[in-house]
Amino acid sequence: MNSKEPGYVCKQINPSKGKTMKKQVIIILFALVAVMGQAQEAFFHTDSALIRGRIADYSSSMGFQMLSAQMDDLFMGEHQIVSAEIHEDGTFEKRLLLHHPVYNWFFTSTENIGKKQVPFYVCPGDTLDITISFNGKDIPSCKYSGGHADEVARLLQVRTEYLDTYGQCLSFTGDIPAYNHWADSVYTARLHEVERCATEYAFTPFERHLMLCDVSANFGVSYLAYFGQMRTKLTQSDPSAEYKAGNAVMERLSQANQYEVLCRLPNDDPLMMASMYYPLYMNKLQFAAPLRYPLMVKRGGVTDDNKAEVEEDLSHFKTQGRQMFAADHDVLPIQLLQLQRINEAIGSWMDEGKEEENFNALLPYISHSQIKEIVLQCFQEMMSMGFAYPLPEAPTADFVREILAMHPNRYIVMDFWAMWCAPCKKEIMDTKAFRQRLRERSDISFIFLANENNPESKDYQDFVSTNLDGEHNIVIDDNRFRQMQDLFGFNAIPFNVTLTPDGRIVSDGLLLRGGEAGYDLFIEVLEEMKARLE
Repeated sequence: MNSKEPGYVCKQINPSKGKTMKKQVIIILFALVAVMGQAQEAFFHTDSALIRGRIADYSSSMGFQMLSAQMDDLFMGEHQIVSAEIHEDGTFEKRLLLHHPVYNWFFTSTENIGKKQVPFYVCPGDTLDITISFNGKDIPSCKYSGGHADEVARLLQVRTEYLDTYGQCLSFTGDIPAYNHWADSVYTARLHEVERCATEYAFTPFERHLMLCDVSANFGVSYLAYFGQMRTKLTQSDPSAEYKAGNAVMERLSQANQYEVLCRLPNDDPLMMASMYYPLYMNKLQFAAPLRYPLMVKRGGVTDDNKAEVEEDLSHFKTQGRQMFAADHDVLPIQLLQLQRINEAIGSWMDEGKEEENFNALLPYISHSQIKEIVLQCFQEMMSMGFAYPLPEAPTADFVREILAMHPNRYIVMDFWAMWCAPCKKEIMDTKAFRQRLRERSDISFIFLANENNPESKDYQDFVSTNLDGEHNIVIDDNRFRQMQDLFGFNAIPFNVTLTPDGRIVSDGLLLRGGEAGYDLFIEVLEEMKARLE
């Protein structure tokens, strides 16, 4: 998330008008609750969806060969970029596995992520067709048919202006009470902007509802940024501040009642989950001090995935979450954070052979019946996949198989990196000696894939010759990089994936940074993995 995250237009209002405007907004919200059942009778439902279409007058000279979207699976805990390759005739097709409706957009390059170039709304089971006309512009005109396109036809045509709400919240310099007063007025103004758009474009009740949930998810990300930057500034001067007892700033940030504007968001409305901003909202909540700091202090900054500790986390989320959201029950964001914590621990439970026992014991924390049903489906699917699963039959997978063929009979750890990624370069530099020692072995190799558009540059050449000399480093352009993101399901680097000699993907594989823990420990983990697979 950067300070230029797009938002909807809103104007800062006079605080003295706040009570009147809030009353109007409450009326709006009650009206939306009344139409919720009409819009999506079965919101949670697992099925595939097909998005296909054509770009008019397409040519590779337009500078892009793929359409991509950031798509996070809140149930499986997967954060990824999905991409659809554009054929020579301008057609494209992408199949997605969905658990609920999604309101998102495709972009043609990383520079255009925030422009909402090709917005779409798709539900499980839909087949959505899109005809796209760029006409020499960054923002194309789009025509939709099939699926639920008719329900959101007017909303998808709206191109909202950008407002740097995230940056404004991030740079707010007043104290917490002043910030909450200001943020409250901003959120009220944004809700009135929803009403203005609804009137201007003659939205249906569902379109108004969807835009309100999208605005709310976007605002939630921005609102929490203020608290996050206070924590960030603190840790810059003292990295241990986040788990040091008695820190006055962290103690204040950990008071759940300080986050008073959160309770104005429609947090129990599942349609918020459709928003592309919702995973970012969840990420901000995950690191919010009330949910994190007390546990970090108790454990000295060290976490474990044993059942007792995970259950303590879930219970803490429950208690603090109810205070943060001023609720007498576990609102949807808290239940999803609890699910995320369970997902994080499953790999360790599998190593112990206790995945089903621990999962079943902690599942009652997920009280929403429909969410629980999908969680059970996802868990069963995960268990059926086992510790490793085969590469799919796809052109991108064939590229990976060609790499594997260059290193027969070896386990391969593929490391994705780029010159613009400082953590990537640090990881490569810090593990150089470890990797040199590892060359003595005949059962494992590291393969580096550099997302580099200018491999002839001196900086790139110097870095590779100094830190990757004699190692297998492959340059991949943005298109290939996004194909690999789609194949392996990741959206950020550094990222590692482990493959077996026969071409299977290891679900909980080795990490390059594991070398920092020491050669002997890394080899111990490698041998345990091999024994489990063989």
